[in-house]
Amino acid sequence: MATARDRALIVKVARMYYEQNMSQDQIARSLITSRSNISRILSVAKKRGIVEIKINESTKRETDIEEMLISRFGLRAALVAKVPRSTSDYKAVGQLAVQSFLNHLKPRVRVAISWGRSIQAMIDALDNENRPDLTFIPLMGGMTSIPSSYSGETLIRSLAEKFNADYQILHAPTIVQSPDIKLALMKEPSVAAVIDSARNADVAFVGIGSRGANSSIHILQSAGINEKDNTDFYSKWAGDLAGRFFDRDGKSISKQLDSRTVGLELSEISKMKRVVGVAAGDEKTEGILAALRGGLISELVTSSNCALKLLEAAESKKLKELV
Repeated sequence: MATARDRALIVKVARMYYEQNMSQDQIARSLITSRSNISRILSVAKKRGIVEIKINESTKRETDIEEMLISRFGLRAALVAKVPRSTSDYKAVGQLAVQSFLNHLKPRVRVAISWGRSIQAMIDALDNENRPDLTFIPLMGGMTSIPSSYSGETLIRSLAEKFNADYQILHAPTIVQSPDIKLALMKEPSVAAVIDSARNADVAFVGIGSRGANSSIHILQSAGINEKDNTDFYSKWAGDLAGRFFDRDGKSISKQLDSRTVGLELSEISKMKRVVGVAAGDEKTEGILAALRGGLISELVTSSNCALKLLEAAESKKLKELV
């Protein structure tokens, strides 16, 4: 039978881990014991009912469709939101993405972030938490041609404030006027350090654009790439991610544009440990499918309508514009 002293120790360790967000290593050092002993105490806390873990899932999921996505595209994980009539796709997907986001927040994790409405919806749905061990890192430079609330810098700052966490800022535009300007920026120690941090992030959360999306068109127009004078580019464009534009196979469309873009390249993003794509809206189907084909994302959070269109597009040769 456990003594009152034993129970007090179990409660103390549980509070340090679950309420004070201390890692098991930190607790072990504080109590002058081993990490394995702390792990054992936490297991005992759950078995004895001292700690109860509840999953409050406000957004309903389509688990059957999730399994189909994982099987069809080889994803590590998929979350598919069932969108109520009174809720927008962005809100439902953002709320569901919170589950994925929190699941990835291990001690001292480094999280890379891109930009977009879906990522903003996820951040808006997050509750405040004290996690000074976290670091948030941008995947790309700043965006001057989109609403400030969607931009990577604004989202990074919002995340850091919500979690009382560390963050980095890439002090450069996403697209600059010439390759020479990009090369000069990349030689700046402050810029190079952030890019290197992004490469080595533990997980990335990215929004996915699709051909014709207004925000994506604004970026291209700011780079001087309009449809009238760049018909070949626009005909190949299927989607975009972190300021990088790709074709139906997830491959870069323009080396010239890439040479002016500050941030991780598609090949670097595809090599990251985990990349979670967060995208809402039926119009995103083409971009998501291209990102999946190119191996640019390893996990996906989306809406049921979009997920069904993905599966249909992957299987049906009738949808020639997508397959």
